Amino acid sequence: MNHQLLEKQLSQLRLATAAAELAAVLSKHKAAANLPWAIELLEREIESRKERALSARIKSARFPEVTSLESFDWKFNAQINEPKIRELAGGDFIRNSQIALFLGNPGTGKTHLAIAIGILAASRGVRVYCTSIKRLIHDITVAKGKNALDVLFRKILSSQLWILDDWGVVSMNRDQAEEVFDLLDRRKHSSAMILTSNRDVAEWNEMFPDPVLANAAIDRIFDRADVVVFEGPSYRMKGKIKFRSEAKE
Repeated sequence: MNHQLLEKQLSQLRLATAAAELAAVLSKHKAAANLPWAIELLEREIESRKERALSARIKSARFPEVTSLESFDWKFNAQINEPKIRELAGGDFIRNSQIALFLGNPGTGKTHLAIAIGILAASRGVRVYCTSIKRLIHDITVAKGKNALDVLFRKILSSQLWILDDWGVVSMNRDQAEEVFDLLDRRKHSSAMILTSNRDVAEWNEMFPDPVLANAAIDRIFDRADVVVFEGPSYRMKGKIKFRSEAKE
């Protein structure tokens, strides 16, 4: 049994010749009884490679912070659909290249939970691209100026999960809007996406200089999308202000 485990480890480490020759070498040296140390050593190498790969994926994703579902205060806002968030965290929507829209009030946890799902996905080997719409527009502008837009788009389009934060916060000029639309159009069903927004969907067309372009982009965002509505008080303002009850408004 030990030699089978060792063979599996060698294969995981892509040491194909060593895996193939293991049985012959063990037979020659009669060393099967002395394998636990080798198994432990290779297991440490495997875990180290996994950690380095995860660190590389997190760095490449450009997460603004590292969050988790465990660190989220679910009790502060009971209106958040926790079962739906945990279902999304399971990753089926990523495998199916679907879209999740986190819509609602500022400070209610949309970004925290979107990043937490992205971190979980990265830990499973998923390539993630995380950005705010403001930073995306800036990156597009800079890349166009350097004649390197293809490089930026290849990185984004090769990612299996996109996280676009704060959609609707900034407006775009014609060139920027066309490039953002091109990205959304080329994504189609090849990548999953989480998009967060504080603004009412009816106001999204204000981002675009052309209503036709706006409608086409919004149509692609809502294609096969799961919508999670975030209501309730702002966690960021917890303890700083007192909220009026809806009954008094």
